[in-house]
Amino acid sequence: MNKLVLLGPLLLAASAYEKISELLAPAAAPTYVAAPAAAPKAVAKVRGVQATATVADVVNAANAFLATLSTAQQTTVQVAYTAANVKKWSNLPCGLGCRQGLQFSALTTAQQTALLNLVQAATGTVAGDGFNETQQIRAADDNLGTQAGGGYSSGIYFIALVGTPSLTGTWQLQYGGHHLATNITYGNGQVKGATPYFEGVEPLTFTTTNANVLPTGTVCAPLSNEASAMLAMLNGLTAAQKTTARLTQTFSDVLLGPNQDGNFPATKVGLAVSTLTAAQQQLVADAMRPWVQDADDATAASLMTTYTSQLAGTYVAYSGTGNLTSNADYVRIDGPNVWIEFVCQSGVVYQSQIHYHSVWRDHARDYGGNFFGSYTTVTGTKAAAAAQAFSVYPNPTAGSRGLQVQLAAPAASARYTLRNVLGQTFASQSFVGSAVQVSTEGLPAGTYILSLVADGKAPVTHRFVVN
Repeated sequence: MNKLVLLGPLLLAASAYEKISELLAPAAAPTYVAAPAAAPKAVAKVRGVQATATVADVVNAANAFLATLSTAQQTTVQVAYTAANVKKWSNLPCGLGCRQGLQFSALTTAQQTALLNLVQAATGTVAGDGFNETQQIRAADDNLGTQAGGGYSSGIYFIALVGTPSLTGTWQLQYGGHHLATNITYGNGQVKGATPYFEGVEPLTFTTTNANVLPTGTVCAPLSNEASAMLAMLNGLTAAQKTTARLTQTFSDVLLGPNQDGNFPATKVGLAVSTLTAAQQQLVADAMRPWVQDADDATAASLMTTYTSQLAGTYVAYSGTGNLTSNADYVRIDGPNVWIEFVCQSGVVYQSQIHYHSVWRDHARDYGGNFFGSYTTVTGTKAAAAAQAFSVYPNPTAGSRGLQVQLAAPAASARYTLRNVLGQTFASQSFVGSAVQVSTEGLPAGTYILSLVADGKAPVTHRFVVN
Protein backbone atom coordinates (compact mmCIF):
# COMPACT_ATOMS: atom_id res chain seq x y z
CA MET A 1 0.00 0.00 0.00
CA ASN A 2 1.26 3.50 -0.78
CA LYS A 3 2.22 5.69 2.14
CA LEU A 4 -0.06 8.78 2.37
CA VAL A 5 1.25 12.33 2.63
CA LEU A 6 -0.90 15.25 3.80
CA LEU A 7 -0.91 18.15 1.31
CA GLY A 8 -3.51 20.86 1.94
CA PRO A 9 -6.94 19.22 2.23
CA LEU A 10 -5.90 16.11 0.31
CA LEU A 11 -4.23 12.88 1.25
CA LEU A 12 -1.80 12.16 -1.55
CA ALA A 13 -0.17 8.87 -2.28
CA ALA A 14 3.57 9.00 -1.76
CA SER A 15 4.09 8.41 -5.48
CA ALA A 16 2.05 11.54 -6.26
CA TYR A 17 3.97 13.52 -3.67
CA GLU A 18 7.22 12.39 -5.29
CA LYS A 19 5.96 13.68 -8.65
CA ILE A 20 5.36 17.11 -7.13
CA SER A 21 8.80 17.03 -5.57
CA GLU A 22 10.27 16.05 -8.93
CA LEU A 23 8.72 19.15 -10.49
CA LEU A 24 10.81 21.31 -8.20
CA ALA A 25 14.07 19.46 -8.75
CA PRO A 26 16.64 21.15 -10.97
CA ALA A 27 17.84 19.26 -14.02
CA ALA A 28 20.65 19.29 -16.56
CA ALA A 29 21.10 20.79 -20.04
CA PRO A 30 18.32 20.99 -22.64
CA THR A 31 17.21 18.15 -24.82
CA TYR A 32 14.04 17.39 -26.74
CA VAL A 33 12.37 14.10 -25.92
CA ALA A 34 8.95 13.17 -27.28
CA ALA A 35 7.85 10.07 -25.43
CA PRO A 36 6.18 7.55 -27.77
CA ALA A 37 2.56 6.69 -27.03
CA ALA A 38 -0.77 6.21 -28.74
CA ALA A 39 -3.42 8.70 -27.62
CA PRO A 40 -5.42 8.69 -25.49
CA LYS A 41 -3.07 6.39 -23.56
CA ALA A 42 -0.51 8.14 -21.38
CA VAL A 43 2.84 9.24 -22.72
CA ALA A 44 5.62 7.52 -20.85
CA LYS A 45 6.77 9.75 -18.00
CA VAL A 46 10.33 10.33 -19.17
CA ARG A 47 11.91 13.03 -17.05
CA GLY A 48 12.68 16.16 -19.03
CA VAL A 49 16.27 17.29 -18.62
CA GLN A 50 15.79 20.94 -19.49
CA ALA A 51 17.19 23.13 -16.72
CA THR A 52 14.61 25.02 -14.66
CA ALA A 53 14.71 28.79 -15.04
CA THR A 54 13.92 31.87 -12.96
CA VAL A 55 12.09 35.00 -14.06
CA ALA A 56 15.50 36.68 -14.28
CA ASP A 57 16.52 33.97 -16.75
CA VAL A 58 13.40 34.71 -18.81
CA VAL A 59 14.10 38.44 -18.84
CA ASN A 60 17.72 37.80 -19.82
CA ALA A 61 16.59 35.44 -22.59
CA ALA A 62 14.08 38.03 -23.83
CA ASN A 63 16.74 40.72 -23.95
CA ALA A 64 19.18 38.33 -25.64
CA PHE A 65 16.54 37.63 -28.29
CA LEU A 66 15.90 41.36 -28.78
CA ALA A 67 19.64 41.91 -29.21
CA THR A 68 19.63 39.63 -32.26
CA LEU A 69 16.95 41.71 -34.01
CA SER A 70 17.20 44.73 -36.24
CA THR A 71 15.61 48.00 -35.14
CA ALA A 72 12.66 47.36 -37.44
CA GLN A 73 12.19 43.86 -36.05
CA GLN A 74 12.37 45.16 -32.48
CA THR A 75 9.65 47.68 -33.29
CA THR A 76 7.46 44.91 -34.69
CA VAL A 77 7.95 42.38 -31.91
CA GLN A 78 7.44 44.83 -29.02
CA VAL A 79 3.94 46.26 -28.60
CA ALA A 80 2.31 48.34 -25.89
CA TYR A 81 0.89 46.63 -22.82
CA THR A 82 -2.81 47.27 -23.41
CA ALA A 83 -6.03 45.28 -23.11
CA ALA A 84 -6.27 45.14 -26.90
CA ASN A 85 -2.76 43.74 -27.32
CA VAL A 86 -2.72 41.18 -24.51
CA LYS A 87 -5.69 39.35 -26.00
CA LYS A 88 -4.47 39.26 -29.61
CA TRP A 89 -3.98 35.52 -29.91
CA SER A 90 -5.70 32.62 -31.62
CA ASN A 91 -5.57 28.87 -32.14
CA LEU A 92 -6.49 29.14 -35.82
CA PRO A 93 -4.13 28.92 -38.84
CA CYS A 94 -4.77 32.61 -39.53
CA GLY A 95 -1.19 33.94 -39.39
CA LEU A 96 -0.74 37.61 -38.53
CA GLY A 97 -4.38 38.29 -39.30
CA CYS A 98 -5.23 37.30 -35.73
CA ARG A 99 -1.86 37.75 -34.04
CA GLN A 100 1.00 40.22 -33.73
CA GLY A 101 4.78 40.15 -33.62
CA LEU A 102 7.37 38.33 -35.74
CA GLN A 103 6.94 35.08 -37.66
CA PHE A 104 9.38 32.30 -36.82
CA SER A 105 10.20 31.50 -40.45
CA ALA A 106 11.13 35.15 -41.12
CA LEU A 107 13.98 34.99 -38.59
CA THR A 108 17.58 33.98 -39.11
CA THR A 109 18.87 30.76 -37.59
CA ALA A 110 20.52 32.68 -34.76
CA GLN A 111 17.31 34.61 -34.10
CA GLN A 112 15.26 31.42 -34.11
CA THR A 113 17.64 29.86 -31.59
CA ALA A 114 17.36 32.89 -29.32
CA LEU A 115 13.56 32.81 -29.62
CA LEU A 116 13.41 29.14 -28.63
CA ASN A 117 15.79 29.78 -25.73
CA LEU A 118 13.30 32.38 -24.48
CA VAL A 119 10.27 30.09 -24.82
CA GLN A 120 12.17 27.23 -23.20
CA ALA A 121 13.14 29.40 -20.22
CA ALA A 122 9.51 30.45 -19.75
CA THR A 123 7.89 26.99 -19.90
CA GLY A 124 7.99 23.68 -18.06
CA THR A 125 10.57 20.91 -18.16
CA VAL A 126 8.41 17.78 -17.91
CA ALA A 127 8.67 15.56 -20.99
CA GLY A 128 5.43 15.57 -22.97
CA ASP A 129 4.42 18.90 -21.43
CA GLY A 130 5.86 22.41 -21.30
CA PHE A 131 8.47 23.30 -23.90
CA ASN A 132 8.66 19.73 -25.19
CA GLU A 133 4.94 19.79 -25.95
CA THR A 134 5.09 23.14 -27.75
CA GLN A 135 7.76 21.64 -29.99
CA GLN A 136 5.62 18.58 -30.68
CA ILE A 137 2.66 20.82 -31.60
CA ARG A 138 4.86 22.73 -34.05
CA ALA A 139 6.07 19.44 -35.52
CA ALA A 140 2.43 18.40 -35.97
CA ASP A 141 1.97 21.39 -38.27
CA ASP A 142 4.86 20.18 -40.45
CA ASN A 143 3.00 16.88 -40.67
CA LEU A 144 -0.19 18.68 -41.71
CA GLY A 145 1.79 20.68 -44.24
CA THR A 146 2.91 17.51 -46.00
CA GLN A 147 -0.71 16.38 -46.21
CA ALA A 148 -2.51 19.63 -47.00
CA GLY A 149 0.15 22.03 -48.29
CA GLY A 150 0.57 25.71 -47.41
CA GLY A 151 -0.97 27.20 -44.31
CA TYR A 152 0.51 24.58 -41.99
CA SER A 153 4.16 24.75 -41.01
CA SER A 154 6.37 24.83 -37.93
CA GLY A 155 7.57 28.16 -39.29
CA ILE A 156 4.14 29.82 -39.08
CA TYR A 157 4.41 30.59 -35.37
CA PHE A 158 4.75 34.03 -33.85
CA ILE A 159 6.48 35.81 -31.00
CA ALA A 160 5.41 39.10 -29.41
CA LEU A 161 6.58 40.92 -26.30
CA VAL A 162 3.69 42.94 -24.91
CA GLY A 163 5.38 45.59 -22.82
CA THR A 164 9.08 45.75 -21.97
CA PRO A 165 10.78 42.68 -20.47
CA SER A 166 12.11 43.63 -17.04
CA LEU A 167 12.16 42.64 -13.37
CA THR A 168 10.30 45.77 -12.31
CA GLY A 169 7.46 46.38 -14.79
CA THR A 170 4.56 44.38 -16.18
CA TRP A 171 4.86 42.60 -19.50
CA GLN A 172 3.59 39.55 -21.33
CA LEU A 173 5.20 36.87 -23.46
CA GLN A 174 3.03 35.76 -26.39
CA TYR A 175 4.07 32.77 -28.45
CA GLY A 176 1.95 30.59 -30.66
CA GLY A 177 0.39 29.64 -33.94
CA HIS A 178 -2.02 26.98 -35.10
CA HIS A 179 -3.13 24.92 -32.09
CA LEU A 180 -0.91 26.87 -29.68
CA ALA A 181 -1.31 30.10 -27.74
CA THR A 182 1.09 30.83 -24.89
CA ASN A 183 0.38 33.94 -22.79
CA ILE A 184 2.56 34.44 -19.71
CA THR A 185 2.34 37.65 -17.70
CA TYR A 186 5.20 38.94 -15.55
CA GLY A 187 5.07 41.70 -12.95
CA ASN A 188 7.84 42.99 -10.72
CA GLY A 189 9.98 39.92 -11.25
CA GLN A 190 7.19 37.37 -10.68
CA VAL A 191 4.92 35.27 -12.87
CA LYS A 192 1.50 36.87 -12.40
CA GLY A 193 -0.35 34.57 -14.76
CA ALA A 194 0.36 31.65 -17.11
CA THR A 195 -2.98 31.85 -18.86
CA PRO A 196 -4.86 31.94 -21.22
CA TYR A 197 -3.12 28.87 -22.63
CA PHE A 198 -4.56 27.06 -25.66
CA GLU A 199 -3.22 23.83 -27.07
CA GLY A 200 -4.55 21.36 -29.60
CA VAL A 201 -3.22 18.80 -32.05
CA GLU A 202 -3.89 17.06 -35.34
CA PRO A 203 -3.07 14.23 -35.90
CA LEU A 204 -3.04 12.77 -32.39
CA THR A 205 0.11 10.74 -33.02
CA PHE A 206 2.77 10.91 -35.74
CA THR A 207 6.44 10.34 -36.47
CA THR A 208 8.53 13.27 -37.64
CA THR A 209 9.90 12.98 -41.18
CA ASN A 210 12.30 15.94 -40.98
CA ALA A 211 14.46 17.62 -38.38
CA ASN A 212 12.85 21.08 -38.57
CA VAL A 213 11.72 20.90 -34.94
CA LEU A 214 12.61 17.51 -33.45
CA PRO A 215 14.98 14.81 -34.72
CA THR A 216 13.72 12.84 -37.70
CA GLY A 217 11.91 9.69 -36.56
CA THR A 218 10.70 11.18 -33.26
CA VAL A 219 7.35 9.66 -32.22
CA CYS A 220 5.07 12.46 -31.01
CA ALA A 221 1.77 12.38 -29.15
CA PRO A 222 1.17 15.92 -27.82
CA LEU A 223 -1.84 16.20 -25.50
CA SER A 224 -1.84 12.47 -24.80
CA ASN A 225 -0.88 13.28 -21.19
CA GLU A 226 -3.91 15.56 -21.03
CA ALA A 227 -6.27 13.07 -22.69
CA SER A 228 -5.21 10.14 -20.54
CA ALA A 229 -5.49 12.16 -17.30
CA MET A 230 -8.96 13.44 -18.19
CA LEU A 231 -10.08 9.94 -19.17
CA ALA A 232 -8.75 8.49 -15.90
CA MET A 233 -10.72 11.13 -13.99
CA LEU A 234 -13.96 10.24 -15.80
CA ASN A 235 -13.36 6.50 -15.50
CA GLY A 236 -12.86 6.93 -11.76
CA LEU A 237 -16.46 8.10 -11.30
CA THR A 238 -19.34 5.82 -10.43
CA ALA A 239 -22.35 5.54 -12.74
CA ALA A 240 -24.39 7.77 -10.42
CA GLN A 241 -21.61 10.38 -10.30
CA LYS A 242 -21.37 10.35 -14.09
CA THR A 243 -25.07 11.05 -14.30
CA THR A 244 -24.61 14.12 -12.09
CA ALA A 245 -21.54 15.28 -14.03
CA ARG A 246 -23.15 14.85 -17.45
CA LEU A 247 -24.21 18.03 -19.28
CA THR A 248 -27.16 18.20 -21.65
CA GLN A 249 -25.38 20.60 -24.02
CA THR A 250 -23.29 19.51 -26.99
CA PHE A 251 -19.94 21.26 -27.39
CA SER A 252 -18.33 21.65 -30.80
CA ASP A 253 -15.37 23.55 -29.33
CA VAL A 254 -14.13 25.01 -26.07
CA LEU A 255 -16.25 27.81 -24.64
CA LEU A 256 -13.45 30.12 -23.55
CA GLY A 257 -11.19 30.21 -26.58
CA PRO A 258 -9.86 33.40 -28.17
CA ASN A 259 -11.94 36.55 -27.70
CA GLN A 260 -13.87 35.03 -24.79
CA ASP A 261 -11.93 36.78 -22.04
CA GLY A 262 -13.71 37.04 -18.71
CA ASN A 263 -16.74 35.18 -20.05
CA PHE A 264 -16.79 32.49 -17.36
CA PRO A 265 -20.23 31.01 -16.70
CA ALA A 266 -21.75 32.60 -13.61
CA THR A 267 -22.86 29.24 -12.19
CA LYS A 268 -20.69 26.16 -11.84
CA VAL A 269 -22.31 23.01 -13.19
CA GLY A 270 -21.73 19.28 -13.01
CA LEU A 271 -20.39 17.19 -10.14
CA ALA A 272 -19.02 18.83 -6.98
CA VAL A 273 -15.54 17.52 -6.23
CA SER A 274 -16.34 17.92 -2.53
CA THR A 275 -18.62 14.86 -2.83
CA LEU A 276 -15.82 12.63 -4.14
CA THR A 277 -13.54 10.26 -2.27
CA ALA A 278 -9.92 11.22 -1.62
CA ALA A 279 -8.81 8.91 -4.43
CA GLN A 280 -11.26 10.49 -6.87
CA GLN A 281 -10.19 13.97 -5.82
CA GLN A 282 -6.61 12.97 -6.54
CA LEU A 283 -7.68 12.01 -10.08
CA VAL A 284 -9.17 15.49 -10.50
CA ALA A 285 -5.91 17.08 -9.36
CA ASP A 286 -3.96 14.78 -11.68
CA ALA A 287 -6.24 15.79 -14.57
CA MET A 288 -5.26 19.44 -14.08
CA ARG A 289 -1.57 18.74 -13.90
CA PRO A 290 -0.63 18.27 -17.60
CA TRP A 291 -1.91 21.77 -18.37
CA VAL A 292 -0.50 23.44 -15.28
CA GLN A 293 2.98 22.00 -15.77
CA ASP A 294 3.14 23.62 -19.19
CA ALA A 295 4.07 26.68 -17.11
CA ASP A 296 7.58 26.93 -15.65
CA ASP A 297 8.21 24.43 -12.88
CA ALA A 298 8.02 26.84 -9.95
CA THR A 299 4.79 28.42 -11.18
CA ALA A 300 3.31 24.98 -11.87
CA ALA A 301 4.08 23.78 -8.34
CA SER A 302 2.61 26.93 -6.81
CA LEU A 303 -0.56 26.77 -8.90
CA MET A 304 -1.09 23.08 -8.23
CA THR A 305 -0.93 23.81 -4.50
CA THR A 306 -3.56 26.53 -4.97
CA TYR A 307 -5.81 24.48 -7.22
CA THR A 308 -5.74 21.39 -5.00
CA SER A 309 -6.50 23.52 -1.94
CA GLN A 310 -9.63 24.70 -3.75
CA LEU A 311 -10.99 21.27 -4.72
CA ALA A 312 -13.92 21.68 -2.32
CA GLY A 313 -15.21 24.48 -4.56
CA THR A 314 -14.38 22.77 -7.86
CA TYR A 315 -16.75 21.01 -10.27
CA VAL A 316 -16.19 18.51 -13.08
CA ALA A 317 -18.56 18.06 -16.01
CA TYR A 318 -18.62 16.28 -19.34
CA SER A 319 -20.67 15.84 -22.47
CA GLY A 320 -20.70 13.17 -25.16
CA THR A 321 -19.62 9.58 -24.70
CA GLY A 322 -17.16 10.17 -21.88
CA ASN A 323 -14.59 8.08 -23.76
CA LEU A 324 -12.76 10.96 -25.51
CA THR A 325 -12.90 9.09 -28.79
CA SER A 326 -15.73 10.80 -30.68
CA ASN A 327 -16.58 14.22 -32.07
CA ALA A 328 -18.07 16.50 -29.35
CA ASP A 329 -16.71 14.46 -26.44
CA TYR A 330 -16.06 17.23 -23.92
CA VAL A 331 -14.71 17.56 -20.35
CA ARG A 332 -14.47 20.58 -18.05
CA ILE A 333 -12.88 21.35 -14.68
CA ASP A 334 -14.14 24.58 -13.12
CA GLY A 335 -12.81 25.73 -9.76
CA PRO A 336 -12.62 28.98 -7.78
CA ASN A 337 -9.53 29.74 -9.90
CA VAL A 338 -8.82 26.91 -12.35
CA TRP A 339 -10.74 26.50 -15.63
CA ILE A 340 -9.78 23.71 -18.06
CA GLU A 341 -11.70 22.51 -21.12
CA PHE A 342 -10.89 19.56 -23.37
CA VAL A 343 -12.91 18.66 -26.48
CA CYS A 344 -12.67 16.17 -29.34
CA GLN A 345 -13.45 17.37 -32.85
CA SER A 346 -13.65 15.69 -36.24
CA GLY A 347 -10.38 15.94 -38.11
CA VAL A 348 -9.82 18.77 -40.57
CA VAL A 349 -6.96 17.28 -42.59
CA TYR A 350 -7.17 13.73 -41.20
CA GLN A 351 -10.92 13.55 -41.65
CA SER A 352 -11.24 9.93 -40.53
CA GLN A 353 -9.79 10.80 -37.12
CA ILE A 354 -10.63 13.12 -34.26
CA HIS A 355 -8.34 15.88 -33.06
CA TYR A 356 -8.09 17.75 -29.76
CA HIS A 357 -8.72 21.33 -28.66
CA SER A 358 -8.15 22.48 -25.09
CA VAL A 359 -7.81 25.68 -23.10
CA TRP A 360 -6.52 26.43 -19.62
CA ARG A 361 -7.65 29.67 -18.02
CA ASP A 362 -7.64 31.09 -14.51
CA HIS A 363 -10.57 33.08 -13.13
CA ALA A 364 -8.16 35.40 -11.30
CA ARG A 365 -4.86 35.19 -13.20
CA ASP A 366 -5.62 35.45 -16.93
CA TYR A 367 -3.28 38.16 -18.23
CA GLY A 368 -1.99 38.51 -14.68
CA GLY A 369 -5.43 39.64 -13.48
CA ASN A 370 -4.82 43.05 -15.01
CA PHE A 371 -7.67 43.15 -17.51
CA PHE A 372 -11.20 41.86 -18.05
CA GLY A 373 -12.12 42.29 -14.40
CA SER A 374 -15.18 40.06 -14.42
CA TYR A 375 -13.13 37.36 -12.74
CA THR A 376 -10.83 39.32 -10.43
CA THR A 377 -13.15 39.27 -7.41
CA VAL A 378 -13.07 35.49 -7.02
CA THR A 379 -9.77 35.47 -5.12
CA GLY A 380 -9.44 36.72 -1.60
CA THR A 381 -6.51 38.99 -2.37
CA LYS A 382 -8.29 40.72 -5.25
CA ALA A 383 -11.55 40.99 -3.33
CA ALA A 384 -9.77 42.40 -0.31
CA ALA A 385 -7.90 44.93 -2.42
CA ALA A 386 -11.14 46.08 -4.04
CA ALA A 387 -12.94 46.32 -0.69
CA GLN A 388 -10.13 48.41 0.76
CA ALA A 389 -10.12 50.76 -2.24
CA PHE A 390 -13.83 51.50 -2.71
CA SER A 391 -17.36 50.26 -2.09
CA VAL A 392 -20.47 50.17 -4.27
CA TYR A 393 -24.11 50.25 -3.15
CA PRO A 394 -26.86 49.30 -3.40
CA ASN A 395 -25.98 45.88 -4.79
CA PRO A 396 -28.15 44.60 -6.42
CA THR A 397 -29.46 47.85 -7.80
CA ALA A 398 -32.44 48.81 -9.94
CA GLY A 399 -31.55 50.12 -13.38
CA SER A 400 -33.21 53.44 -12.68
CA ARG A 401 -31.58 53.91 -9.29
CA GLY A 402 -27.89 54.00 -10.17
CA LEU A 403 -24.83 53.03 -8.17
CA GLN A 404 -23.10 54.97 -5.43
CA VAL A 405 -19.30 54.60 -5.36
CA GLN A 406 -17.43 55.53 -2.18
CA LEU A 407 -13.62 55.61 -2.16
CA ALA A 408 -11.68 54.71 0.96
CA ALA A 409 -9.60 57.88 0.49
CA PRO A 410 -10.07 60.97 -1.71
CA ALA A 411 -8.38 60.74 -5.11
CA ALA A 412 -6.75 63.60 -6.97
CA SER A 413 -7.37 61.72 -10.22
CA ALA A 414 -9.65 58.72 -10.72
CA ARG A 415 -11.56 57.01 -13.49
CA TYR A 416 -14.24 54.35 -13.38
CA THR A 417 -15.13 52.00 -16.22
CA LEU A 418 -18.39 50.06 -16.39
CA ARG A 419 -18.38 46.80 -18.36
CA ASN A 420 -20.55 43.74 -18.71
CA VAL A 421 -19.15 40.24 -18.19
CA LEU A 422 -18.27 40.02 -21.89
CA GLY A 423 -15.89 42.95 -21.48
CA GLN A 424 -18.04 45.44 -23.40
CA THR A 425 -17.68 48.99 -22.07
CA PHE A 426 -20.88 50.89 -21.24
CA ALA A 427 -19.42 53.93 -19.50
CA SER A 428 -16.10 55.43 -18.51
CA GLN A 429 -15.62 58.71 -16.66
CA SER A 430 -12.93 60.63 -14.81
CA PHE A 431 -13.61 62.25 -11.45
CA VAL A 432 -11.89 63.61 -8.33
CA GLY A 433 -12.71 63.29 -4.67
CA SER A 434 -14.03 60.39 -2.62
CA ALA A 435 -17.41 59.62 -4.19
CA VAL A 436 -19.16 59.41 -7.53
CA GLN A 437 -22.54 58.27 -8.78
CA VAL A 438 -22.59 55.81 -11.70
CA SER A 439 -25.71 55.75 -13.83
CA THR A 440 -27.20 52.33 -14.59
CA GLU A 441 -30.13 53.79 -16.52
CA GLY A 442 -31.09 51.61 -19.47
CA LEU A 443 -28.80 48.72 -18.57
CA PRO A 444 -30.38 45.30 -19.14
CA ALA A 445 -30.72 43.10 -16.08
CA GLY A 446 -27.55 41.14 -15.44
CA THR A 447 -24.08 41.16 -13.87
CA TYR A 448 -21.69 44.06 -14.44
CA ILE A 449 -18.14 44.98 -13.50
CA LEU A 450 -17.05 48.37 -12.19
CA SER A 451 -13.30 48.96 -12.47
CA LEU A 452 -11.63 51.86 -10.70
CA VAL A 453 -8.18 53.40 -11.19
CA ALA A 454 -7.24 56.02 -8.60
CA ASP A 455 -4.09 58.16 -8.52
CA GLY A 456 -2.23 55.89 -10.92
CA LYS A 457 -2.60 52.76 -8.79
CA ALA A 458 -3.42 49.32 -10.16
CA PRO A 459 -7.08 48.90 -11.17
CA VAL A 460 -9.46 47.23 -8.73
CA THR A 461 -12.93 45.94 -9.49
CA HIS A 462 -16.30 45.23 -7.97
CA ARG A 463 -19.04 43.05 -9.43
CA PHE A 464 -22.65 44.19 -9.08
CA VAL A 465 -26.06 43.12 -10.32
CA VAL A 466 -28.77 45.15 -12.05
CA ASN A 467 -32.28 43.82 -11.39
